[in-house]
Amino acid sequence: MKKTLIAYDSRTGNTEKMAQYIAEGIRFSGNEADVKRIRDMKSEKDLVGYDAYLFGSPTYHRDMIGTMKTFLFTAQKADLAGKLAGSFGSYTHSGDAPKIILDTTSVPTFCRQQ
Repeated sequence: MKKTLIAYDSRTGNTEKMAQYIAEGIRFSGNEADVKRIRDMKSEKDLVGYDAYLFGSPTYHRDMIGTMKTFLFTAQKADLAGKLAGSFGSYTHSGDAPKIILDTTSVPTFCRQQ
């Protein structure tokens, strides 16, 4: 059984709902999923022990929200090399946040995308 961390932040609740639905799908497949709001994770130690990572953020002004940017610096300190990673996000117009999360210099340097 693989273990996935779904780390997200949400302003209106939509990204949080997405995180819960993604976790449900992972659990349905027979794997384990932990859903955590990024503001509840205080250090890189909170990211240890997972096989895969999903990061979620809403898009505001064609960008991910500031709390996700800060969190990615924390995540970069964790030893996540060789781990699977993905992103998701909610939006009403541009939907840029998921791509920006993966394009941010932090994410590709510590996770392998598949």
